[in-house]
Amino acid sequence: MEYIQVGVTALRNPVTGEMLPAVPLYVRKDDARKGGLKETEEQAADGWARDLARMMKEYVDGCRTAKVPI
Repeated sequence: MEYIQVGVTALRNPVTGEMLPAVPLYVRKDDARKGGLKETEEQAADGWARDLARMMKEYVDGCRTAKVPI
């Protein structure tokens, strides 16, 4: 079985607050090909797009309120 590294994660030491060693995150290559990551990726992209659209709207509205050309 073959795996693909998709990221890393690390915890903090609860006593000192320092980062502990990073641990790689993997998915099975077969799952990645079947679209196992696709739904999660789409959800993340939707969330980021929604956040960016909200921030852009706030920026544009603020510029209009201040009568600053965009």
